[in-house]
Amino acid sequence: MHLITALLRIALSGVFGVAGVTKLLDPRGTRDAVKNFGVPDPLVPAVSLVLPIVELAIAAGLLFTYTSRVSVLAALLVLMLFVVAISVNLARGNTHDCHCFGQLYSRPLGWPTLARNITFALGAVFVLWHRPDAKAGSSILGTLAQLNRYQWLALLGVVAVVIAVLIYLQQRQERLASESPAAPVGLPLGAEAPPFELTAYAGGTTSLAELLAYGKPLLLIFTNPTCGPCVVLFEEVKDWQHSHSQQLTIALISFGTIKENFVNVARNRLGQVLLQRKREVAEKYGANLTPTAVLVNTSGRIASPLAAGADEIRALLTTVLGNSPVEGGRRQEQAAGTDGR
Repeated sequence: MHLITALLRIALSGVFGVAGVTKLLDPRGTRDAVKNFGVPDPLVPAVSLVLPIVELAIAAGLLFTYTSRVSVLAALLVLMLFVVAISVNLARGNTHDCHCFGQLYSRPLGWPTLARNITFALGAVFVLWHRPDAKAGSSILGTLAQLNRYQWLALLGVVAVVIAVLIYLQQRQERLASESPAAPVGLPLGAEAPPFELTAYAGGTTSLAELLAYGKPLLLIFTNPTCGPCVVLFEEVKDWQHSHSQQLTIALISFGTIKENFVNVARNRLGQVLLQRKREVAEKYGANLTPTAVLVNTSGRIASPLAAGADEIRALLTTVLGNSPVEGGRRQEQAAGTDGR
């Protein structure tokens, strides 16, 4: 039993150690993940810094018998917080990247993420139940010293597998990063916006001409139902569509089925949601990342560069709303017309 407890302590120490180090090496990604999990904006910088430090402290404490009890209690508390946070986000339909192990391993939230954290928590409960005391035989070094050659071979085999998995994940992450789509270029200002006719989430079909028939500039936002930043932005888009309906039309172009988009649309009461089969319309506009937005003026011409990411989309909206509904539209049309000549 001491051997199992010692191995679990080593495993949990490794998990928390890798998690802490990788989060510190990717502070921007850590801040984005903390924010996506619902931490209030004023607390995001502090939590992003404190969390990996706590994880590293837990990792170190688990290796020493006299601090293992406090460390395993802290590990269990942190893991339970993760379980609750993941459960709440999954219930709300949020599937942003967990950023659990920084850039080494980051995947959208899902039931595997929840199951993994529950498994770690059960391991912490087992260690806490068979808590080590101050006897030499219950220390990690004392327990390892008692292993026979076959147990050592088994242990070294497990360590080799873990190292191989970590190397594979790192190489896979680097490969995916190198294959990721380049920053969007988009169409030139003044170019004619590519026409489309797509299935509308509310029923029927909707075309570019119908969206422009309202006589207002059109803000197209390209999204997808599993994009973490998109899910966060949807809450703001709902307010934009309601508050600025007199100044411009805001339409979301997602892809997939109605069922795949149901949670995001229903929860945020989004209007003007259109569905591509894959990415056929996004490719015509050069929007190879999500979320990405572009402004189309009332003449059906491109009136802005592509705005990639939530911050750039907010800045584009601010620029559009900085003009009056009439004068702004005229200036955009004039600019687009000049560039188009």
